[in-house]
Amino acid sequence: MNKYTPECPFCGKSITAPEKTKTDFGEIIAGRCACGAVYVCDPTGHNMGEAYMDALALAKGDWKLDEMNSDEAYLTNDMDYDLRTHSRLYSKSTGQSGGKLIFVKISKDVMKEEIGDNSQKSVSKTVDAKRGHISKKALRVLLEQGLYGDIVNESLADKGIIRKLISSAYDKEDVVSWRAIEAIGIVAGALTEGGKSETVRDAVRRLLWSMGEESGGIGWSAAELIGEIIRNNPDEFADIAPILWSLREEEMFRPGILWAMGRIAEVRPDLVSFIARDMRRMFDDKNPAVRGYAAWVAGILGEEHLLENVKGLSGDESEIDFYHNGELLKKKVAGIVEDIRNKKVNEPGK
Repeated sequence: MNKYTPECPFCGKSITAPEKTKTDFGEIIAGRCACGAVYVCDPTGHNMGEAYMDALALAKGDWKLDEMNSDEAYLTNDMDYDLRTHSRLYSKSTGQSGGKLIFVKISKDVMKEEIGDNSQKSVSKTVDAKRGHISKKALRVLLEQGLYGDIVNESLADKGIIRKLISSAYDKEDVVSWRAIEAIGIVAGALTEGGKSETVRDAVRRLLWSMGEESGGIGWSAAELIGEIIRNNPDEFADIAPILWSLREEEMFRPGILWAMGRIAEVRPDLVSFIARDMRRMFDDKNPAVRGYAAWVAGILGEEHLLENVKGLSGDESEIDFYHNGELLKKKVAGIVEDIRNKKVNEPGK
């Protein structure tokens, strides 16, 4: 195993060993680089999700992580690390469990603006004329009004719009978060058409990473966001659908993955038809959202063996959130089944 003095991944300077640090949100093992990056140690490498959240909170100064990206970029990185010797590990023996250092750096180089009301005039005032940056508050107004075309226009001048939309998709009990999810697909489509497909693919990579073990599984709305990107860029991102489906065993992502598959199936069922063979147990899932979305997807795909499974949910009175046509509805699973019977799977009623 090779050990080296650890360096900050953002500035390349050597860092001091992290120390026990008392914060308003508990005691953590942390340090700070001269460039402003913070780092938190997970000595075992088994609690990276918690360490990542601690690093975000330490960088931000509080636990309001849903406001993390409000007008600021943040970079993340991690490395294999041995706390006892303060060494970076470049290779590990088979079966050896090493620690991790999680790095976060916030860049506050985006102009913060305020907004007075919901008028289009107030929205325009939040965009810096020289740099083309729109504040998160202004973006929320556009989402509240469903002005996706204006959001696309903003994306042409503000390359950080995808990051801001992702940060706006945090609270899935808020219809605006769902509109942000829908908007990212529309923006991604426009960027791809404009020759910026690599920008979009990089966003997809980050979202997939946020759903993986390396990130601690904190990609709250990542599945839905990826689904919208594929829906609006089916030819460019067809290869991502199987990757997204492969993550369905993670319980927290299963409802979002099914919803994403349904959204893709509405425009390109051929891209997700392969999931039919794996869906049987979804109809018995303990989560009513999984059962409801599974029924909805089955109705779209229309395969006979799936529709047979759907019949068993006709008495399921569980209520779930169902985003459709810009609105967040409450739907009973049985109601979705009834829609399928009435050939209205793409137009769920209230």
